Amino acid sequence: MKHIIYLCLFIALSGCDQQKNIQMSAFDLVDQQKMMTLVNDHDWVLVDVRSSDWFNGWPSDNTGVGGHIPGARNFDLNWLLNERDELNKLTERLFQSKGMRKAPGIVIYGSDQYEAQVLADWLVAEQGFENSDIRIFPFGFSGWLKFGGDVETMPSYTRLVPPVWLDKQLQKPQPPVILDVSYGAGIRYRLTHIPQAVHVDTSWIESKPLWNVIPDNELQQTLKRLGISQDKQVVVYSEDMTAAARMVSVLDAMGVGDVRLLNGGFKAWVEQGYIVQSGWVTPEPVEIFGTAAFSDVWVDTERVKAILNDDSEHLISVRSWREFTGKNSGYSYINAKGRIPGAVWGHSGTDPYSMQDYINPDGTLREIRDIATYWQQLSPTEDTVMAFYCGTGWRASLSWFAARLLGYENARIYDGGWMEWSSDSRRPREAG
Repeated sequence: MKHIIYLCLFIALSGCDQQKNIQMSAFDLVDQQKMMTLVNDHDWVLVDVRSSDWFNGWPSDNTGVGGHIPGARNFDLNWLLNERDELNKLTERLFQSKGMRKAPGIVIYGSDQYEAQVLADWLVAEQGFENSDIRIFPFGFSGWLKFGGDVETMPSYTRLVPPVWLDKQLQKPQPPVILDVSYGAGIRYRLTHIPQAVHVDTSWIESKPLWNVIPDNELQQTLKRLGISQDKQVVVYSEDMTAAARMVSVLDAMGVGDVRLLNGGFKAWVEQGYIVQSGWVTPEPVEIFGTAAFSDVWVDTERVKAILNDDSEHLISVRSWREFTGKNSGYSYINAKGRIPGAVWGHSGTDPYSMQDYINPDGTLREIRDIATYWQQLSPTEDTVMAFYCGTGWRASLSWFAARLLGYENARIYDGGWMEWSSDSRRPREAG
């Protein structure tokens, strides 16, 4: 059945009007010995077409082992199911970050040869690649394991959980606290949400006029009302992952010890066929929050000024390129245009409400190696202070979370962002 679906997918992508006489292209095959060589040849690009969750490290259904062939880049075959025009807007960003256009050759593998063949045919038929550019490893990930190949996983992948993992946790006697995060009254939440999830309005953790995070003592009271203590396991999701990442940053800062982010958010849960419920879940408050130390997550404006005067520390803007260069402010409620002088651009998306450089076409988090390239010009180490900022904190929270996955424990969020910095006309700005 899976192969029939992928064949129909290829037919649709190729614009074919008839389903008969479909001839798949021929590609050279790579054996295990050659694959072993290519793993150490960093000029070639290895492409894994399986689920990004499996790629990251979660065990796959057919092997029971998670991760990927060392050095491989992820290009989930299911991304091709996106609407064609929308997919075409994203492909060049994907090719660029994965080095697929510049590579002398590409080797594709999946769960089996057929999956690899579908992506290879799409690259040739739709994206201008030549057959001679592409090879296929026909044995797939399971074959790589069978022949004794090593496996690589994303650092801290267990903090980025797939829907299947969360569904299993819901069956346990003591499931995690699940938070459905959005701004406002939670209209979508009332209509449909993950079972047992509690709604969180982001205005409960932020305050006007600058939408900075509220003080620790107020946060603690809010979390206790939501049924959260420092020893609870918490899983957070939202519709676009940035709101959820904002809540994750709050929970981390408040010393909650086991906080997970649902990869792909609510969309992934629904598309993978898990049940939903409607109505309102009332949380059971807790009386004692805990005494564990809080974590350093945020920096204020004065700390940002110090970072800008220290060559070993970096301020990274994850606003869109048009915002970063001063073409627009990005928001109807922010008039000032430009950027903080000395900030470097850490990639983002096409507007303030999207982050295509950090999000895959299906809404999951981009592979961590893609994201790491956005900061590589800074040559960061695990001890490097990198403070991320955007307009008011949501996008910066997602880039901060990615940095933490990579092991940058000194990653920070400039909570005030461009809104706070630009609110004082005496602070410098630059554009261009």
